[in-house]
Amino acid sequence: MTKKQGFKIVLFLLILGILIYPLLGIFQIAAEGDTLGIKKRYNEFYGEPENTWDCVMVGTSCVDREWIAPLAWKNYGMTVYAMNTDVQPLYLTTNVLTEVRKTQDIKLAVVDVRGIKMKSLRPDEVRIRRVTDCMRFSANQWEAVNKGIQFHNAYYSDEEVLKKLKKNKEEVPEPLDAVAMHVPFVKYHSRWESGLRKIDFVGTDTIESTMKGVYDFENTPFTVEEIIPTFVTDKQAELNELQTGVLDEILEYGKETDLELLFIASPTQLSKKEQPEINAALAYLEEQGANVINYNTEEMYEEIGINFSEDLYNRHHLNSRGAVKFTEYFSKYLNDTYHFPDKRGQEGYQEWDMAYENFVAFYEDGWANKYTYVYPEQEGGSDEDDEEDEDSEDNKETGEAQED
Repeated sequence: MTKKQGFKIVLFLLILGILIYPLLGIFQIAAEGDTLGIKKRYNEFYGEPENTWDCVMVGTSCVDREWIAPLAWKNYGMTVYAMNTDVQPLYLTTNVLTEVRKTQDIKLAVVDVRGIKMKSLRPDEVRIRRVTDCMRFSANQWEAVNKGIQFHNAYYSDEEVLKKLKKNKEEVPEPLDAVAMHVPFVKYHSRWESGLRKIDFVGTDTIESTMKGVYDFENTPFTVEEIIPTFVTDKQAELNELQTGVLDEILEYGKETDLELLFIASPTQLSKKEQPEINAALAYLEEQGANVINYNTEEMYEEIGINFSEDLYNRHHLNSRGAVKFTEYFSKYLNDTYHFPDKRGQEGYQEWDMAYENFVAFYEDGWANKYTYVYPEQEGGSDEDDEEDEDSEDNKETGEAQED
């Protein structure tokens, strides 16, 4: 083979790779239900002007349901963005933060700890893919996939987990397919048969964020369900090594990268089974010297003004009315504590002014035309033994229907 022939082969492979790469981004986890919003969130994130954020909020689905970034901007000129996913794996937190910090020089990360519950830590493939399939390919994304695979193995080697599976007569899940996790095309190559959406084709592009991450899925932000208030308890569970290991990694990341961390438990209704793990996590973090706030106490509910008859759309999530209350309260705390510079009126932040105008129109139109009341299905919500899954989409988006 001559040098000229070799050059032509390399050039051909390079061009082929450039042509095929966008297709690999199409054949990933389907953009359906709340995953549609997650893909949109990542596409918007990649389109954000660099070094314009003060702070990022990460965690499970409660985060974007409770945070109205344009309202915090309007009141204080701060730029705080939610980068959560539904039941976001807490063990991938450092990878999410690393991805954000590639383009945003954030001074603070707010980490919601509700994902520390063993039920939330369950490493379902769909939960991992909501993060890794939405990230651009990079060393960090590759590491996140590996970490998901490793945590899956560790979780299903835990004695307590195995004991619970045996008690419930459930099988231990098969290990994750490493090749399919790294190359989603292997799993989703037949997705064209079940239909593709426009967002699948722009999955590797950037799009403008019109409301800076405000949750806007159908009628949900304007839905009201009367919820039995939380029966607050200060009991603490004993955290296992998996749980403390996840928290230690986040703490170490903050120290090594000089990133200030604030750990919170977002205000929702929590059962008596859920609270001990969350209480223990906050206590553990505080013992390590971290800043923590539990918004699920009688005092906090009252200070924020949470009304369990009006401010939630289900047990675990605030509706947009509740989100306004929390944003008003939490943004004041951030402003008073961290003193982010007021950037209102500065060049390069006009998008945030427009985002506030868009949010006001969205909010007013929604409550006027999309209001939905949901009758409670059962009494005594937080006293029940059966713990409601935070994320009903898990059961819809396993991706099995997309397999070959």
